[in-house]
Amino acid sequence: MTARTRAKVALLLTATAALVVAVPPAAAQNSSPTAPPTTTTTAKPRKFPLIAPLGLRPILDRERRKTRRAGGATSTSTTSTTTTAPPATTTTIPGTATPYHVGVLHQTFVDHSRGTPARGGHPSSSSRHIATTIYYPTNLAPSEQNPKPKAAPGPFPLVVFAHGYAIDAAAYEPLLRDLAAGGFVVAAPDFPGTSTAYDGGAIRSDSLQQPGDISFVITSILDFSAKPGLFFNVVNPNAVGDSGQSDGGVTAAAAAYNTCCIDPRIKASTILTGGSFGFDGQWFPPGTPPVMFVHATADEVNPYSASTSMFAQAQSPKYLMTIEGGDHLQVYVDPPWEPHVAAAMIAFFDLYLKGDPAAVQRLESAANQPGYSLQMG
Repeated sequence: MTARTRAKVALLLTATAALVVAVPPAAAQNSSPTAPPTTTTTAKPRKFPLIAPLGLRPILDRERRKTRRAGGATSTSTTSTTTTAPPATTTTIPGTATPYHVGVLHQTFVDHSRGTPARGGHPSSSSRHIATTIYYPTNLAPSEQNPKPKAAPGPFPLVVFAHGYAIDAAAYEPLLRDLAAGGFVVAAPDFPGTSTAYDGGAIRSDSLQQPGDISFVITSILDFSAKPGLFFNVVNPNAVGDSGQSDGGVTAAAAAYNTCCIDPRIKASTILTGGSFGFDGQWFPPGTPPVMFVHATADEVNPYSASTSMFAQAQSPKYLMTIEGGDHLQVYVDPPWEPHVAAAMIAFFDLYLKGDPAAVQRLESAANQPGYSLQMG
């Protein structure tokens, strides 16, 4: 790392330490560590613009078929050219030598303050049941005799991950496990209106409720960690981040970077092929937290310009990790791409949720391998 880069990072870290998140007055009234902020709701459903209006499951299946047909190469360009996957590195990717095993818990959190629309033959409800998978660091590998080992001594930062439209949180399990193995508690909710974990077709208008779901899951996890038991004191309430992919990236961005829905507890975010649209309010107002965007240049669903546009709007410190070639979803869940993305995300969250200055070099190394590049602003 050059002296100029070190100096710039030092300035960014200093600025980050002084961040005061701008929130609307209603949200500011609920800014205690465990209280969810006020989020935007609508009196009647409206059509929500989507990155993947037909859902992500067929997109992932199509991408994987292309990869198999190409014998490891993937057809990724919207102009029908074929781009080969970046070569697997011969050395360990910095940040992937993760120190923990991963335990898994399943919890359903019930928000009685907001409703769920009718779906799959089930009537509408006055509450929201949010099934959530929690990946956590442990020093013992889960076994048949001990399927839920005790969490490693914490507390650890919390990262809430938002899945895309018409797919489930389990589709992202490789990435979520890698993040947890890096020393994070990762909560992956299945959104009541858009996850395929539930019966019935996805309801696009319910996407407007998802930033509120993220905030409610944050509150629920922090409360869970505050109670004696298996999960006691596992989460650091002052080190919370979020992330999301595709339309889930829009959700995660709204929860951290749109005045409609800002949760001031979120201190850093990674947005994977997301966008800034659909929610009323100002995007990326002054005082919002550090962010890293990740996008493949040949994304066939959401153009690369979606992330370069957000990078231009976002406040510093900000990063843009570029994947040369690559598809819309496969790069976040399959090798050889996923380990690089996980390593960069771990380093980014190490830097801004754990306050580890040595993570700067790991981030640069993970995001500057052949086939990848990192821009900082």
